[in-house]
Amino acid sequence: MNVRTNRRPLLAVALSLLVAGLLFSSPLLAQEGVVANLESIRSTAVAAYNARNWQAAADAADSYFSTLDGAGLPRAGADFALVSFIGGHSRFELWKADPDSFKYDFERDVLGAMISSLRILQDDPFFKHNVLGTAYFEKLKQEQFRNLEFENAANWHMYKALMARAEELADKDRAGEEYTAFAKYVLLYINRAFEMARHSEVPDIYLVRVREACRLGFGSKYDDRFAQLYQVVGFDEGNVRAGVLWQIGLDLMNSEGSDPEAVMEVFAEAAQATRGYPQRAEIYRQMADYASRQDGHAFKLKAVEYGRLAFKLDPRNPDIQVQYGTSLHVISYAHYNQGRYEDALKTASEATSFEWDGDEVAYFDLSRAQANFGDKIQALIHAEKAYDKARKKYTGAELQPFRQNYANILRQFGLNQKARDIEAEGQGS
Repeated sequence: MNVRTNRRPLLAVALSLLVAGLLFSSPLLAQEGVVANLESIRSTAVAAYNARNWQAAADAADSYFSTLDGAGLPRAGADFALVSFIGGHSRFELWKADPDSFKYDFERDVLGAMISSLRILQDDPFFKHNVLGTAYFEKLKQEQFRNLEFENAANWHMYKALMARAEELADKDRAGEEYTAFAKYVLLYINRAFEMARHSEVPDIYLVRVREACRLGFGSKYDDRFAQLYQVVGFDEGNVRAGVLWQIGLDLMNSEGSDPEAVMEVFAEAAQATRGYPQRAEIYRQMADYASRQDGHAFKLKAVEYGRLAFKLDPRNPDIQVQYGTSLHVISYAHYNQGRYEDALKTASEATSFEWDGDEVAYFDLSRAQANFGDKIQALIHAEKAYDKARKKYTGAELQPFRQNYANILRQFGLNQKARDIEAEGQGS
């Protein structure tokens, strides 16, 4: 907010007229000096505020109020409203910069000052409600989202800011620069709403609030994102806490530099918050997929763990089947290559205990493990099954590992001619 110094607000005019009518009294001559002093202090506050010199602006506001009170003048009028907002906002910025050294009372001198201003002067509602809503939100955040009064106030003022700006832009092209900037603000509001819903005692009220905000963003540059957020708050039959936690996890997952453990923690919180088994299963599937793409054996084990949980909840879901089976294959393959043959056999057996698209790799793993323990019949059966499944899907280099595995196991058990016949199938292909 860039405030102007060349207007003469109503309070100053009223005070000047009052002084002019009573010049015959010497005490009132002093009042005229007070008015001039207030004008000077107001100008100093405005200049410091416009320069974002928060300490100087706050000091000027303090001086303005002490001068006003010292002269016995009422805290009212446009000038008071202007300086009160400047003081409240400047103190908020000082608090953000260093809460530990903050010398004011946050509720009285930050929130109270800006509220007093808004009660008198409702100019620039988008900016003022945004600043006030942000102040409530940041204080709520500092208190670990445990203050329902602050949560309601943050929502109220941020919503008022949204509506005020939406009204100003009602006739603007939603693809234009002004509306694009507003759409970014709407996304900021939704991000804050998600944080509040995550911790709120009444998270489901955010279903309406977020969807109303999304409607303001439809048709803008970020239309796809708004459509996604609109849907996610309805996840699990309107279970907003689960939906927003899942979305927070997805956003963290796709953010460069995120800590994988932190991502998994948010996903786990989302799964715990779900009410429906299929919805919980889908989050576990997502967790398994994410864990499988991380480096390190521990994450591969987590992928199996979460894949198993998802499968138990929704065993007929083909995506879950593939995720679970693939995770088991990765672990079985790693176990075998690292000489943990019993573990390789166990996980391969689990991966072949149900059908899934791609299970030829599980039968490949199983046949190798069984052959390692001398289980001729089962090793040959499963090597052949892996090969038969694979050649219905693959050719050339993709099929070759399955063919070679079958031939190797045939040779291992003395079936050399059959092995040569299988290998010959690949010649010239």
